[in-house]
Amino acid sequence: MKHFINILEENNELVRIKEYVNPELEITEITDRVSKSEG
Repeated sequence: MKHFINILEENNELVRIKEYVNPELEITEITDRVSKSEG
C-alpha cells in the first residue's frame, strides 16, 4: 500500500485532505468534486 501511495505522490495524483473529514457525511461529496474538477 505504501508503495502505491508513493507512486501516486510522485505523479501528483494524490489529494491529501488536511482538515478533519467525517467519512460518513463528507467523503462522497469530496470524491464528487475531485472527479469533476479539471486536472
